[in-house]
Amino acid sequence: MVLESWFEAVLEGPIVAAVAADRRSAWERQLDELAQRGPRRVLLLLDSTVEHAALMLLVLKRGLSPLLVAGDTPSDELQRYAVRGSTRQVLQLGDGNLLVSDMPDVPDGQAADQPLGLCLMTSGTTGEPSLVIRELSSWRDEGLRYCNLLQLGPDDRVLFVAPIYHAYALGWLWGAILAGAGVEICKPMELGLAQQALRERATHCVLTPMLAGLLAQRAGTGGRCARLKVAMSGAGPVDQVLDSQFEQAFGVGLSRNYGSTESGALFGGVAPLPALSIGFPLPGIRVLDEPPAGEPFVLRTLLENGKVHDTGDIVERTAGGYGVVGRQSSAIRRGERWISPFEIASVIASHVAVIDCTVRAVRSRQVGNDHIFAFVVWSAERAWDEAQLRAHCQQRLGAGKVPDRFERVVSIPRASTGKPLLSRHYRPASNEALASVAQAYKRSQLLLGLWQSGALQLSAQGLNIDQVAQRTGLNASMLASAFDIAAACGLVSESREPLDESPRLEALAPMLDLEVLSAQGYNQPGSLTEVLARGAWQRSFERAGEQPAALREAYQRAVAGPQKRLLAQLAWRSVQRVRAGALRVLDVSATGATYTRVLLERAGLDRAASRVVLLGGLNPPDLDIPVAIDPCLASGKADLFDVIVLDNTLHQAPVAQDLAGLLARLAPGGTLIVDEIFLQDGEAAGVGLDWLTHGGTAYLRLVDLMSALGRLGFIGRELSRRESTIFQCTISFTKEL
Repeated sequence: MVLESWFEAVLEGPIVAAVAADRRSAWERQLDELAQRGPRRVLLLLDSTVEHAALMLLVLKRGLSPLLVAGDTPSDELQRYAVRGSTRQVLQLGDGNLLVSDMPDVPDGQAADQPLGLCLMTSGTTGEPSLVIRELSSWRDEGLRYCNLLQLGPDDRVLFVAPIYHAYALGWLWGAILAGAGVEICKPMELGLAQQALRERATHCVLTPMLAGLLAQRAGTGGRCARLKVAMSGAGPVDQVLDSQFEQAFGVGLSRNYGSTESGALFGGVAPLPALSIGFPLPGIRVLDEPPAGEPFVLRTLLENGKVHDTGDIVERTAGGYGVVGRQSSAIRRGERWISPFEIASVIASHVAVIDCTVRAVRSRQVGNDHIFAFVVWSAERAWDEAQLRAHCQQRLGAGKVPDRFERVVSIPRASTGKPLLSRHYRPASNEALASVAQAYKRSQLLLGLWQSGALQLSAQGLNIDQVAQRTGLNASMLASAFDIAAACGLVSESREPLDESPRLEALAPMLDLEVLSAQGYNQPGSLTEVLARGAWQRSFERAGEQPAALREAYQRAVAGPQKRLLAQLAWRSVQRVRAGALRVLDVSATGATYTRVLLERAGLDRAASRVVLLGGLNPPDLDIPVAIDPCLASGKADLFDVIVLDNTLHQAPVAQDLAGLLARLAPGGTLIVDEIFLQDGEAAGVGLDWLTHGGTAYLRLVDLMSALGRLGFIGRELSRRESTIFQCTISFTKEL
């Protein structure tokens, strides 16, 4: 294949040369064999390393267009990407070796004459993820925009903290390569290494707002760096608070970047810049049909190749640069005015009790009369005060910009780039599926009725219907009918001779006892309707105060029994294999501090330096252990711990909304143990009703937790998992230095 001269020069540059010659030769042999098999597009699992960047270039050299996806992409998602990209071949690195595999059940739909380039999936923050194919010349043009704006050269060293499989970072990577600049790549979770590189080596740094915030929090106030000239943030707005935090930490404000997966970077600007500014058009980009300054308009740009790119965003120009008001599909329209949700969110975020927020337009039936919804993560240490927050906004925003509704939430769902996700659309399942579920409660009530009456337990002992009726005083004929229906439902089966099944049934007793109380209490008909109307913070569970003793006892029997103790033993063995001596433990528990009690039995707890925090409202009221019990997570924030345990408490607001702050209390080399029930598709998802009506306010899937902790620099290792009527998993997390 004949390559353009500029790309041949790229292949001779330092990125490819950074890979050992023998390893590079082995890769090229495998890629030659793959290219001869005929595919034009392959799926490339990419991590943020120089080695992976070199592999991407070598794949292109062989005439193959890689569809780039993150190296930790789950298999189901990988399958969807393969189908979307019509590619069967998957490439990934394992210990430096190139691994080539085939993805099953992928139809072959590749066009024979497709251009050579990089393929990406959009983030989905503005709708369904879609496949974008950009030719090599498009990446060259984008790279040159950076070179011309920043005068990049061989003496510069560009640090990538934003993951290189994102379009924004890829454009920067091409710029650094074309300029002959040095390249250093840190994985997003390697914040310690990134901070050191910023301080000592980097002249330029590629960030997202989320990563910039994490680095600034980690660094505190640090002053100027040795060589740093530009730290550029893309893939999201930069407000004044974030800009100031970063400048205090590293001595330079955040430069800005704006673009799209389809077009690459279009706007940029070097700090200092006003809050929410995206700078000015990059060299080679021209804005079309621009009205007078200060008037919002739909941004359309002319690219170097003569193509017109409609961004779908509404922007306005000021003296300090352009600012994004919002997308055409999501910006707020009031009368003839466009209003920026970012401006409103920035004002809300400036309130002392607000941890995070996002603002969305809600279309009304009347054009130009959009509603404004604000979703706010409010400090758990302060009482929710909507009136105070509204007054805060009224003092700082025009009347038409104050949100119509403020909703308190535990967290803001975000994409991997840190951008808030849009409101989703759902459609009902088939009528058959809905009808089946609508009637499923009848089987449940039949089971729980037989259990609560004692009839099921006696039948398990081998008693016949008349004997059960005699023992319980129940009506024998109705009991016979009930068991006959239960048999038809598959709940029991008729036996020709007495069999004692009571030991097997006894193992299920704690769960059945708890379900009886739940069905009669917080999960009774109408409870969910009330929650949907009032919100999580005004549920009956929260308003009730102290919970009934019977419910607390049933809950503890179900969640803190022998199985829980075995999980705790397993977790402590894992920790004590690598850490000797008495452990300082913060046990955040909904199970009566089971982990603390087990470690006390193992004589491995530093009693004086450990703490227990009981969350969830269903812990034993009279817990007697020789360890301090703090009333809330805010107590003793200066203390550091060798181990933090989150035992059935991830769903609780104080944990979910300040996970980063909680993990800051881990001592160097410390361990986080998470023992939790997670949401999982299928029958096990029914536990979600408990979460909606009374069991916390955050509903995580395991993949969400792994992603969230990965962004904070933690690596997880599963210790156990149980998949039955619930999906429970125990994971040990340690921080990558």
